[in-house]
Amino acid sequence: MEVLVAAVLVWAAVFKFRGGSQRSALGKIVGEHRVVTVFRLIGGVEVLLAAGLLVPNPVGKWAAFAWFLGLLGYLSWARVAEPDSSCGCLSDKFAPVGVRALARAVVLAGMVVTAELLPWYAVIPGAVAIVVLSAELDGYWLIPLRRWKVKLLHPLGNTEFHIPVTSTVQQLHKSQVYQSAYPLLRSDVLDTWDEGEWRILTYSAERDGERATAVFAVPRDRYDPEAVRFALA
Repeated sequence: MEVLVAAVLVWAAVFKFRGGSQRSALGKIVGEHRVVTVFRLIGGVEVLLAAGLLVPNPVGKWAAFAWFLGLLGYLSWARVAEPDSSCGCLSDKFAPVGVRALARAVVLAGMVVTAELLPWYAVIPGAVAIVVLSAELDGYWLIPLRRWKVKLLHPLGNTEFHIPVTSTVQQLHKSQVYQSAYPLLRSDVLDTWDEGEWRILTYSAERDGERATAVFAVPRDRYDPEAVRFALA
């Protein structure tokens, strides 16, 4: 069980070494200009805690236990003080601080102090619990499962649904990319087609007196204006 908890700590540390999440509540505490540095310091602590769990000693176990209790306190504060913030625990994927994040901290703390009492195969349900309680992993199992359920049980589940172009245009207009490129545009939508998860929209444009084509790639089956991409051709 110590190996599982150590693996979670290393996973969290690698994410924080990469800069963490700008959408976490941590920035409200330390300031936006310090948040990357603080995330990396936290990542270093998590690596040390993981090493302490892999080398049997009571100090490492109780240090990890205290760490998860502190994490529980931080998440409880973030849920109340910054309800629109992301957990920022394991990935940059937006995951609001909810009951699952709080329960995960409790489960990890419990794993640390009960590891010696549990059989080796308890790591399997423990790993399942971590996955289920990690909103950051929903895209790998929960969302596909929900889609499969809809296709299986919903009377319209097997009917292909096409997102209207007008909905894509509305999402495009909400993006900062479009608002920045708007002064260059000289037409409405000229053409549109789908490529995988993207819908491509083209406009006539002009830059420095030269005609060009503005090409926008907009997420086709999800609402994510921040993901819009732009190029001039």
